[in-house]
This record gives sequence, structure tokens and C-alpha cells, in this order.
Amino acid sequence: MKGIQTVAALSALAGSAVWADPPPAAVDPPPAPSLEFELLAGAWLPRLNGDASEGSGSPDINLQDNLSLDDQEATLNLELTIRKGEIWELILSGFDFSTESSGYFSGSASFGSVVLNDGDPFEADFDITSVAAEVAVALYRPFADGSKRAEGMDNRTTDGRSIVDLRISPMFGLRYLDVDQKLSASGVSKTTGGEWLALLLGVDFTLEYRPRERLPCLDLFGLQASVSVGPAFGDDVGTTWQVRGGLTFQFTEHAGVLIGYRLIELDVEDDDYAFNGGLQGLFLAGSIRF
Repeated sequence: MKGIQTVAALSALAGSAVWADPPPAAVDPPPAPSLEFELLAGAWLPRLNGDASEGSGSPDINLQDNLSLDDQEATLNLELTIRKGEIWELILSGFDFSTESSGYFSGSASFGSVVLNDGDPFEADFDITSVAAEVAVALYRPFADGSKRAEGMDNRTTDGRSIVDLRISPMFGLRYLDVDQKLSASGVSKTTGGEWLALLLGVDFTLEYRPRERLPCLDLFGLQASVSVGPAFGDDVGTTWQVRGGLTFQFTEHAGVLIGYRLIELDVEDDDYAFNGGLQGLFLAGSIRF
């Protein structure tokens, strides 16, 4: 009797094992956001503008009208953007601008130990070197997955990239600036300048569109604009502000071109030297994404 009961119990256990629901399959965690790099390398074509003075109470000398330092100069400008998860961006950039001129001074002025009278021959040099690091956080993305605008909208290419992506991002950054100016006349030269570290706060607007099969020769079209402003710290506290804008045409997933504009303006002092001006001009660059 006990043997029959044991066999029945084993049969019931085997039946329950056969018909029991299988354990749920383990769900793989979502992949970590990947890093994307974009390098812009090209020619910035800025012109120098503004006023400068050296010496307490000395009048300003206009860099365009008095010293003819406003020639357009081709300057190498590099900008590297590192993106993570389509939200975080780190932008690293730098340039080294230099221009020089010579001629005959109009009017009368002084620049430190250099005294200029009407008709005096002069030579002038002006250099600006700058590097910057900025962080942007895309807090507003109306076409991102899960947003109301994206509901019922096919906003992904076959390889999973967004077809339309609008990002509005606050920006925080630091910019180092080194200005050197030299003026010579009547056998006397004066070299001066200053260094400043600017704390920048601003906003960035970026719109990207991938036309899929509609334009086989164009992988991505982008529109970008940003503006930042903040204090510049040196021996004295001044201000600086900057503007960036451009149109990007990516002909493949990895290569394209940018047609843009860059502006940097300063209102700064360092001991007896004061500079109120900056650089602005067209920016033409090649774009590499990887």
C-alpha cells in the first residue's frame, strides 16, 4: 500500500513539473549610453574691432581707424564636442589669432611710452589666444522617445537614430584669454596685454534632421546657435560674451561640412592696459563624427 502511495506522489510531482509555467526569462539591462565625438576643424575668418589704451587717463586708440588692424585673417579654429546619451555635451575649443599693420598715424595719442603725432609712421601687432571648455545639458527635447510629441510618430531611422531632434540646453563654461598688443613709433616700442579667465553662462539651440531615403546624398542637416556671457577675472574684473552659429551638412554618417559664424567680445582691464573689442567672422570647417 505504501508503495502505491509513493508511486502516486511521484507521478503527481512529475505532472506538476511538466505543466508548471517556466520561470520568466531574465531581462537584459538597457545598454549604457554611448559616446559620440564630433570634430570641427577649419578656417575662422575674423576681423579685429574695438579700442585699446595703455596708461592711466590715456585716450582710447581705435584699432580699425587709427591702427588699421581690421584686416580679415585666416585663423585655425578647433572645436571638439563629446556627446553622451543625446543629453550631455562637452565642448572643447581653441584658436590663436594674430594680425599686424603699419602706416601713418592720424591725429595724436599716447600708448604708454609711445607718443604718436599726426603723420608719424607706426607698426602695430595684436594677438589673442584662447581655449575653452563648456558643458551643455539638453533639458528640453520635444521629439525624444517618450515625449508627447513623439507619441505615434515614427522618429527613428532603420539604424535607431532620431530623424528629428531638437535640443535646447543651458550651458556652463570657462574660457581662458591671453591678449598681447605691441605698438612702435619714432623708435619707441610698447608691448602690453593681459590674461583673463571668463566664467560663461548661456543657452544652446540645436536642430538636427535626417532625411532618410528622401535625399540619399545627405545623411544629416543641422542648425545650431548659442550665446554665452559672463565675468572675466584677471587683475581686474571685466566681461566677455560669445556667439556661435552654423549650418551642418553631413554627407555620410561620419563626414560633412559646416558654414558658420563665431564672435567673441571683451571689455577687460589689466593694470594700465584696457581693451574693449573682439573678433567676429565667418567659420568654414570640415566635420568628422565617430
